[in-house]
Amino acid sequence: MPPHVPKYVSPKQAAEDRARRLRALYWLALAVPLIFVLLVFGYSDQAPAVLRSAAITIDKAFGYPIARLLGVAVAP
Repeated sequence: MPPHVPKYVSPKQAAEDRARRLRALYWLALAVPLIFVLLVFGYSDQAPAVLRSAAITIDKAFGYPIARLLGVAVAP
């Protein structure tokens, strides 16, 4: 079996790969809290009916974790 020879990665390509990973990590770190806040706002009285309906539907798909966190009674 021939020995493993690592693929050459130029410094430019390595920098582009790092930048791509950092962008993905940044958006992931930003998107998760934003979605959480949007779902929590969906349970408030100020939320539009469309957002409230969407928040409940999304929360239902995951087993009502937001509703339980907020102490909202949900029908099983």
